[in-house]
Amino acid sequence: MHHEPPQEIIHMPRERALAEGVFALGDAELLALLLGTGLRGSPVVHLATALLDAFDGLDGVARAGPFALADRPGVGMVKALRLLGGIELGRRYVYRAGRRSEPLGSSAAVFARFGPVLGGLDTEELWVMSVDARNMVRGCRRVSLGGSHACGLAPRDILRSAVVDGAVGLVMVHNHPSGNPSPSMDDIMMTKRVMAAADLVGITLVDHLIITTNDEYRSMLDLGLIPERMPADIESPRRPYGTRLVPPAGAP
Repeated sequence: MHHEPPQEIIHMPRERALAEGVFALGDAELLALLLGTGLRGSPVVHLATALLDAFDGLDGVARAGPFALADRPGVGMVKALRLLGGIELGRRYVYRAGRRSEPLGSSAAVFARFGPVLGGLDTEELWVMSVDARNMVRGCRRVSLGGSHACGLAPRDILRSAVVDGAVGLVMVHNHPSGNPSPSMDDIMMTKRVMAAADLVGITLVDHLIITTNDEYRSMLDLGLIPERMPADIESPRRPYGTRLVPPAGAP
């Protein structure tokens, strides 16, 4: 797909941003702002458009490494790092600002937070979100990077952040860069180990989500791989987390 910008905005992404706000700019114009300058005799928006075409859109640019971007004519390592830094800031803002004051009512609510953060990554990351008795988020940490969660993490590594946060429950989230959202046997076994360890310290493993690059996800709770700790809303297509977490059996 070719991303040719309208002729009237080729020479003035900065002016248009000042006049209408950055939210009014297209992908090529936003990239142009980050790039700053184009090739000699060619507007910077043309360079931005060429990047979108070369990497099959903004998602491809976001997934590209600094060396792949730097190899493109007119980019170089400084601009490549500037682009990736701007995209990473956007990802972090979406995660941190999204629905901060709302409780997590379902797996869909967790996906709304983490889809933009994990959906475009080429490597696996495992995150732990701690919640209180009203399902309000108390903390969120990345505990694994690069796919080591399946074999290199003990349950205590995952529970540590929830204990530090004084949480009642926790939600695990990781991505499958392969595009297959189905949990692997390693995913299932790890979930069972964490659930058993969480029960021992009086914390509920609420859910474990797997997110893919195709904007799909699977919830271990929805799949029945984690026992439901609260009544289900039969009118909802996905099981809710409820307004209060029920402590696991035997918890003080």
